Amino acid sequence: MAELWPFATHGPATEVLEWRTDVLQSEASEQRLSLRAAPREILTLRHRLDGAGLTQAIALARRGLSGDWIVPLWPMAERSGTDLLAGDISVPVSALHADYREPGFAVAAVGGGPAHLLEVSGVRPDGIDLAVPAGVDLTRPVIAPARRARLLAPLEIERRHANLGYVTARFLLQDSADLSGLRGTALYIAIDTSTSMSGEKIAAAMAAARALVEELGDSVPPVLRNDICVVLWNGTVSSLQIYRDADRLALAALANWLEPSPALGGSTDFEVALSEAPGFFAGAGAKRRIILFLTDGEPYPSSSATGAVTLRDSIADVEVFGFNIGLSNTTWTAMLDNTGGDEVPVIAPGDRESLRDTLLGTLFGIPRYHGRDVLMDPSVLRQPLAETLSQRFEGVESGLGPVVFEPLRTLVQRGTILTLKDIGLTRCWPRRRWLHHLRGRARAFWLPTWGREIALQQEGTPGDDALFVAPGIEPADWIGRHVLFDLDGTPLFREITSAAYDPLGLRLGIDRLDRAVPITTQGHLMTLARLDTDRIELEHSPAGTEVSLATLESADLIP
Repeated sequence: MAELWPFATHGPATEVLEWRTDVLQSEASEQRLSLRAAPREILTLRHRLDGAGLTQAIALARRGLSGDWIVPLWPMAERSGTDLLAGDISVPVSALHADYREPGFAVAAVGGGPAHLLEVSGVRPDGIDLAVPAGVDLTRPVIAPARRARLLAPLEIERRHANLGYVTARFLLQDSADLSGLRGTALYIAIDTSTSMSGEKIAAAMAAARALVEELGDSVPPVLRNDICVVLWNGTVSSLQIYRDADRLALAALANWLEPSPALGGSTDFEVALSEAPGFFAGAGAKRRIILFLTDGEPYPSSSATGAVTLRDSIADVEVFGFNIGLSNTTWTAMLDNTGGDEVPVIAPGDRESLRDTLLGTLFGIPRYHGRDVLMDPSVLRQPLAETLSQRFEGVESGLGPVVFEPLRTLVQRGTILTLKDIGLTRCWPRRRWLHHLRGRARAFWLPTWGREIALQQEGTPGDDALFVAPGIEPADWIGRHVLFDLDGTPLFREITSAAYDPLGLRLGIDRLDRAVPITTQGHLMTLARLDTDRIELEHSPAGTEVSLATLESADLIP
């Protein structure tokens, strides 16, 4: 039987995530092979103990130094809002933001006292169920998940005086899992299949929904699996698919179902689009509730928009995100969209990539561009950014003359050191999910320079295919670069396809704008980057979680 490591942590706790990636480089590109889907996890805890505690720690270690331990994950601890009673068989806790497992373990402790072991039989978004009663009465305890682990290094003991000392224990956690996926969510996708959606519109909508489902299938969480409902609608519900706690097989089946284009016909009845939502969410329990609403038309009859709003308001805590396909009038869709801080995106008909990126960026909470995440973290801006530019060379010397330098790679790579900080479990968990998604060096992401290289000389208007900016570098150096325009709440991404001098400065050719870009908008160049290490170290403290990342410009080909 594994022994509980019962001591509360004092001071920072260090967590290390280690992946393994083979990077195969050529002169102009590279291939990265991810050899470890789930990271190795190493947790280092430091405890301040009195004389009795030191004696207990040493006795525990002598008894089971080479055996299994049950180790609390104190960085994920949360104070319970209620007392824990000995007969309780469930504990209210925000399991969405901590790594609880079923079956598994949790601990409860009060005031830095010893941890009490709880056996977990089930995990819900708003709590955990216990296999046996708690067996202890505690007043508003701190609850934390716990995992099986092995001591990875000798136990370090630092005695300050006879009745006080510090113990440092380094554990290798067992049962690691890929935590990159969405979890604990009930997702309702309503796709317009009215007559006007013919051609590229319906093809783009189905392809984007299929890409979303496939990504969910690639990263099914170990617990808190998602419910998903896809509704094809027009004047009636033409087709419907519902999966509860969807696993890989279920999501693969749903992706196959989304492959063919559906039959089109009928009107654009918004109320019909949401007609299945109340029943679907009623069976989802405490899971997060999200509706993705895709349409290309205004409601018919127009009264159906009011009916849809009534249905939406009958569902507690639901988040509705609306998307228009080729329809510039967002008034009607905005009636349903109840998520503040964003606008209803208008996607050009047939632009499958933009629709896919918009859906996935909305669902996972991080913008996407060309299929890659864009790191928009504000903490990047509150620090000095250390950067390097490098290119690999080989020096060849015959011994009889000068040294000849031959470039091994044509790519000049930008390296950057980033430090990201998050406070609170609700912000730390999305960071953990994103780090798992990167898998060390395996996956690339977009990294803005935040250098304000784009200084507009004239406001951009919807439909413009060029921007006029202040001259700086040579026109040829702009071509092929990717830029971010930092609009409020809705970042705009574009690739520069041409550049030429103009009386206003430089004329940069881009894809047509779908919204206005004020002259005061800050523009930043972006590079495609990846981590330059498979080892990520997180420092947990009461002030938050901090992680430093070394990044390197990537040679990925843009899909």
